[in-house]
Amino acid sequence: MSLSIKNLNKSFNKAQVLSDVNLEVETGEFLVLLGPSGCGKSTLLNCVAGLENVDHGGEIHIHNREVTHLAPKDRNIAMVFQSYALYPTMKVSQNITFGLKCRGVPRNEIENALNKTADLLQIRDLLDRKPASLSGGQRQRVAMGRALVHKPDIFLLDEPMSNLDAKLRTEMRVELKNLHRELNATIVFVTHDQIEAMSLASKIAVLHQGCLQQVGSPDEIYQTPKNRFVAEFIGTPRMNFIPGELEIFNGEYFVSTESVRFPVGHYTFCNDPDPGSLVCMGIRPENLFIHEPKPKPKHSVSFEVKVNNVENLGPDLSVFSLFGKHQLTLKIPNSGQKPKYGDTIKVRADLSGCSIFDPEQGARL
Repeated sequence: MSLSIKNLNKSFNKAQVLSDVNLEVETGEFLVLLGPSGCGKSTLLNCVAGLENVDHGGEIHIHNREVTHLAPKDRNIAMVFQSYALYPTMKVSQNITFGLKCRGVPRNEIENALNKTADLLQIRDLLDRKPASLSGGQRQRVAMGRALVHKPDIFLLDEPMSNLDAKLRTEMRVELKNLHRELNATIVFVTHDQIEAMSLASKIAVLHQGCLQQVGSPDEIYQTPKNRFVAEFIGTPRMNFIPGELEIFNGEYFVSTESVRFPVGHYTFCNDPDPGSLVCMGIRPENLFIHEPKPKPKHSVSFEVKVNNVENLGPDLSVFSLFGKHQLTLKIPNSGQKPKYGDTIKVRADLSGCSIFDPEQGARL
């Protein structure tokens, strides 16, 4: 076990920032801490790094060694900050090796570490340059290089791509994924960007208001969200929600609205449902079709909606529509006949991947 966090709480001036966080990260995992701004993810990372003290009772273990009260330098971690925190007066080579020199590592070992890191990150041609002359992506590589030379037990990355443009972000995601694969490193990565989380992580931990909402693989988080917050936060466009009443008809469960009965007999409930109870059903935009899919989904239903906006996203269209009083968003291919504002169109909903939530508590049913 690379990292184990037990019963961790953190408050600032009586304001609770983290509440009873329990989390485990296996050796070689790429964990992404994901959540909106202010949810506590960077504070949690700082607690692991030793930059913030934890409240009484919480524990942090790295490689089966308790480090809760150890200084950052004694935890064998490496951190890459959002701002990269490079020394502006030092060359790239000096930035990368500065920590090793402070530790008194022999010169030949420093040179070997620098050469290996420069080759791995393909930054040998940057070694004699200073940070001011580097692009955002190059600074990112140098910051990673400074972390790599220490051979840490865990890499901690705090929104390291937030300062990059969209093209560089894509390139750096690929590089970071390849680097993780080559090193088999344990990485804890903080972001509010769900695309980064889904594309990089082997495990995602979703936080909201200082509490862990769900921990699981990207597929688990996306396909079986534990509550409505996770369902809304993950996915672009966001999940659609349709309130209704749970009914039994001919021995099958349905979510019934004023005009449509949605068949959900295939759905696996967490507990035995109560017929007649109010529920909230979630359907992903990509599971709503304007053309009959072939073969027709086994668990599906068709109904009409009125189009009130269409966004062209290149290969896809986001179609915003009204189903009664409820807004529904469709994600459809940008081809063939395209719906227009004011159109009334027939939609087929594939319910095989739907989610059903408690309308008040938001928990998955």
